[in-house]
Amino acid sequence: MTAFTIKVNMGSVISKAVRDIDKFDAEKQKKIRKVIADGTKDVRDKAVELAPKGPTGKLRKGVKSSLVNGEREGIVTSTAPHSALVEYGSNLRVTLPRRKKALKFTWKGKTVWARGAIGTGRMPKKPFLKPAADKVWPKIVKSMEDALK
Repeated sequence: MTAFTIKVNMGSVISKAVRDIDKFDAEKQKKIRKVIADGTKDVRDKAVELAPKGPTGKLRKGVKSSLVNGEREGIVTSTAPHSALVEYGSNLRVTLPRRKKALKFTWKGKTVWARGAIGTGRMPKKPFLKPAADKVWPKIVKSMEDALK
């Protein structure tokens, strides 16, 4: 299973707090870790909300979050195999017959046979991870500023 991750620059306030977390007292360290945990969960929830709903629901089910590096870093990933295609779109897709010489498919309600490769068009992008991070970001920054006061 391959995970798809978008890295987001944390900005100066959060980067400094995470880098210097050991310099703070235990109470502030706890607050900083809580902001990171809550922010990661909020980004995951927003990504699930923004992800297009398909017939299987695997895209939404595949959005996961975790904390790493001693709870200093939150990671939101999408494990669905087609996550990157949904986020970024695709170029022209081609379908080939698998075991036969011709490809059978339905087009405009009729059964059609075609020999060789069939271009099935481009897949438009429908980003959900990056917009989720962008929408939650101001809340995370404000929470971190409040935790550092």
